Amino acid sequence: MDFLECLLLYCSCPTGNDLYSATFINFLGSEPVILRSSSSALRTEFKNSWLSEPNFVYMDLMGESFDSPDGDDDKVYLFFSENAMEYDFYRKVAVSRVARVCKGDMGGQRTLQRKWTSFLKARLDCSFPEPSLPPIVQDVFLLRHKDWRKSVFFAVFTPQS
Repeated sequence: MDFLECLLLYCSCPTGNDLYSATFINFLGSEPVILRSSSSALRTEFKNSWLSEPNFVYMDLMGESFDSPDGDDDKVYLFFSENAMEYDFYRKVAVSRVARVCKGDMGGQRTLQRKWTSFLKARLDCSFPEPSLPPIVQDVFLLRHKDWRKSVFFAVFTPQS
């Protein structure tokens, strides 16, 4: 098995009485989901635009609400790689991503009932001197600081060429 073929099937982050997890909800491993298990359970929809064959790497809570003059909500961050929807190549291209959900998210109404309304994801870029395929995130570490604004995520990337 190639180094990049190793899949992490889940990652999780317990916070008080809630459990946030990123996993696959079917036996075949074809339906990825980010969910919160609690009295007010939430989950992502099964759409490629939300998660496209992801490999989960790391998940952690960032307590942004403590002493916040802006009324910020705590956030749960998820680091993963997935097949890029923005490229139109003859083969699949993996990219690294970070996603975020708000801890206080209660879901929406109608079609968003029991679904995240605060889900955001962005591409992680790690530049190399010569042109190549995007590097893939392999591991992440959170260096916490008393002031959450000074906390730093460190990541290890590997080339996919």
